[in-house]
Amino acid sequence: MRLFVLAALFGAVALFGQSDRGTITGTISDPAGAVVSNAAVEARNTETGIVTTVASSTTGNYTIPSLPAGNYEIKVAVPGFKGFTRQGLAVQNAQTIRIDIGLEVGSASESITVTEAAPLLKTESGELSHVVPIERMDSLPVLQTGGTRAAAASATRLRWWH
Repeated sequence: MRLFVLAALFGAVALFGQSDRGTITGTISDPAGAVVSNAAVEARNTETGIVTTVASSTTGNYTIPSLPAGNYEIKVAVPGFKGFTRQGLAVQNAQTIRIDIGLEVGSASESITVTEAAPLLKTESGELSHVVPIERMDSLPVLQTGGTRAAAASATRLRWWH
């Protein structure tokens, strides 16, 4: 019985560790750097057209959790400020991306659209990842395990995973 309980517990942990959803989070501020509360934030999946809407908190922070992986567009609308649109956001599985939004004073009929941006810096987690092509892995030095030719022939290639 104890073995069954332990297996169920570890199975549940494994299930929660893998996610097919991502999160977009950030802070909304005005030109003076003051936070903007209760701002309507809309994330639209550009592939499916599904829209998720949230509002910023009293501290100006917003979080759009549990977004299916895909490409998104974010829109922010606040009375007294120009509309804000950010396109080309790629949300990946189990990823949190941060998009801080600075609004400009103006009418709602005016808008700011951001289409190009520098690669995002992951500030939400300490995760570090890098993709290494298999050709690069095959060209890594060989670890010599002994002094004879037979040992050199059975040498093990060093592999680094981060």
